[in-house]
Amino acid sequence: MAVSKEDKYPVARRYQIADIQVSREATAVKPNVVVNLIKKAKNPVLVTGGKLLKEEKLVEVAVKLYEKGIPVIATGGSSKPLIEKGVRPLSSVFTLHYVTQFMLDPEWKGFNGTGPYDVVIFLGFLPYYLSRMLSSLKHFSRMTTISIDEFYQPHAKFSFTNLTANKELYYRMLDEVVEGI
Repeated sequence: MAVSKEDKYPVARRYQIADIQVSREATAVKPNVVVNLIKKAKNPVLVTGGKLLKEEKLVEVAVKLYEKGIPVIATGGSSKPLIEKGVRPLSSVFTLHYVTQFMLDPEWKGFNGTGPYDVVIFLGFLPYYLSRMLSSLKHFSRMTTISIDEFYQPHAKFSFTNLTANKELYYRMLDEVVEGI
């Protein structure tokens, strides 16, 4: 505790710990960087969200990543279109909140029992919902988080930049990720 010169009473400096934890924002990356991160990962996983129910292109991307050997954790209703396309998600019964809680446990071996995930890719989430979960993972885990949604996610370690104004460019970037793996 610090004591200010004007005051004789100790002043708690609670912000110091927070300063350390929020010192970084996501690095905005191009598809080739995402590809390299996934290729170097020992135990990557794709986590899908409810936007897959509205955008067929996101379903196609998730299916292609699954076919390339990346396991899928389907949250919310995103399991329905994936299962219809032949994907067998590791889990499809938990919300993103619960999946995040599991990932925060350093002893957890993952849904497939192969050990903790080192790279977690997020696709198909509302930005404000995913932001809260990424903040938890940023502060309390060692995993690398990558958001390949069309919104920049400052709490992910790596994120696409904001692409909401150009859907065509966003879909091309997703295709580059799939092709590069």
